[in-house]
Amino acid sequence: MSAFLGKIHYWLYDKIKLHEALVVNIAELANKNGYNSVALINDSYAKYGAPITGSLEDEIEHTNIHGWLQERITSVESRLAYVVTELLKENVITKEEITYIFSQNGIAAMKEIGINEATPQELFNLIFDFMLEGMPCDRVNDIIENSETAITWETTMDLHKRFWDAVGGDVNNYHDFREAWINGFLSASATGYKYTRAEGGINKISK
Repeated sequence: MSAFLGKIHYWLYDKIKLHEALVVNIAELANKNGYNSVALINDSYAKYGAPITGSLEDEIEHTNIHGWLQERITSVESRLAYVVTELLKENVITKEEITYIFSQNGIAAMKEIGINEATPQELFNLIFDFMLEGMPCDRVNDIIENSETAITWETTMDLHKRFWDAVGGDVNNYHDFREAWINGFLSASATGYKYTRAEGGINKISK
């Protein structure tokens, strides 16, 4: 059955699993803060579907590979937005605590790779080996500057906003969390690069 699957499908599934892990880590911190997150997590499953934990070749619908992966993205992004928004609303967890979770996840991801040297383009590619930005065909990141010392890109469409709007949340929280992930990721390398985000969907990696 796995013969129907390509490298790009495993690549995307790994990105989904990383975001599933972030949801788990956030719920675990809520529990440590004295909140029983079981009901909230179960409610998120009822609303948006439960995570898939098995191997891709065993779980995926081989007759609907693209649609199945899109559904998985929608599920995990919806649950992340829902869980975070509810926990913030109930003052169970702070935005700073969630930011730290994202940052530490990014640091761990880079340490696993162990990159000491990389161009800005290579770092850009690595970041989006982990961060979700829709399906590969969405192509929302338009590179507008690319040199040996910096890469700048415009995010032409916010694919995450609808998930946060649907739960009464603030997508800016997500962008702040992702900024923390990226800078955690970069900080764990020996490259000296940093990520900055400006108005109008402009993003940059530079020293």
